[in-house]
Amino acid sequence: MEYRYKSEVKAVDLWKMAMQRTYRSLAGMVNIVFTVAMVFLMIRYFGSVSDGLRGFMLFGLLLFPVIQPLCIYGMSVKQLEDMPKDMELTFNDSGVLVETQGKSETLRWSRISNAIKRNNMIIVMSDENHGYMLTNRVLGDEKESFFEYLCTKIKG
Repeated sequence: MEYRYKSEVKAVDLWKMAMQRTYRSLAGMVNIVFTVAMVFLMIRYFGSVSDGLRGFMLFGLLLFPVIQPLCIYGMSVKQLEDMPKDMELTFNDSGVLVETQGKSETLRWSRISNAIKRNNMIIVMSDENHGYMLTNRVLGDEKESFFEYLCTKIKG
């Protein structure tokens, strides 16, 4: 069995992954509590404070639901610039062949630490901090069968 995919990661894919990671953590809960508290503060005190404090309250209200996601998207665009272009991944019985810009490397299955299935992608982890993202638009209808294949090879 062999699967071959061209990795087509976009900034929005990196952004979604970062936002999911943030809002599934304690920091995400703090963001939500802070935003709800700012809503209540604005309702209670907005009419009775100075213009400077109103601006500060408005900034606090917009910080996590608007400003933070925009900053994360900007960082995703920068991160995408540093990623190799035109990467092709071939998954077969011997491992994962990674080809990009005329170079290639084969990762044996023993070097693949994990496969993570998200609702919009599968991430093949080569170590604790690095991996290869394959989005749903790349995987198409093969997502489930490919993930099962990965699981058998990683555990095998």
